[in-house]
Amino acid sequence: MKKMRMTQVIRTESLGPHMRRVVLHGNELSDFPTDYESAHFKAIFPKPGEHKPRLGLYPGFKKWMRSYTVRAFDHQKKELTVDFAVNDHEGLATNWAKNAQPGDYLGVAGPGSPKYPDYNADWHLLMADLTGLPAVAAILEKLPADAIGHALLQIPDIADKQAISVPEGVSLSWVINNDLSRNALLEHLETLPWQSGEPSIFVATESGQMKAINRYLKTKPGYQKTKTATSGYWAA
Repeated sequence: MKKMRMTQVIRTESLGPHMRRVVLHGNELSDFPTDYESAHFKAIFPKPGEHKPRLGLYPGFKKWMRSYTVRAFDHQKKELTVDFAVNDHEGLATNWAKNAQPGDYLGVAGPGSPKYPDYNADWHLLMADLTGLPAVAAILEKLPADAIGHALLQIPDIADKQAISVPEGVSLSWVINNDLSRNALLEHLETLPWQSGEPSIFVATESGQMKAINRYLKTKPGYQKTKTATSGYWAA
């Protein structure tokens, strides 16, 4: 298990009806690694009715952990930014994120290694639904200025669009889809012009839809398994 750290909320921000940004701070973040934007870490939540999470390894500790993305990290300020997808369902992480206030505690374990295959590839293809949006946004902001390619981001409502810094040569398309049984990302992908060369590919969406997208990608020229990272962030 990666190192566990205690943090506190210092501010929150609504990024739309289905995304809430929480900025965490703590002296224990002094050795949190830099340049890990888009990587996963484990958020450790307080048990219901408790204010502070319990850190450490004990029977059942994983019940209070969920995977989230490093959206940004400011080492000088010791601030970790996390964007939480929130919706109408009740759940440990969703309930905490919806109600988080300055002073609230959250444990942080990790992070793991960033998974984007190749920032200097011939071109780039990034795809995600709401849950993978923070990872894709972080990757887009780290691409070289001369990068080319496509980014497809699925959101349930047009009000969920965000301001993301994207290289001029990368097209960003917002796919509005509130029917999660429909693989709207794959439908949109099939209409895109496929560029020459070997792309670096990142896909983060529902597990079944991710597998269908991956099957399609394997049929395309230039596809390389070593330059492809696909993740099922949740299962229907």
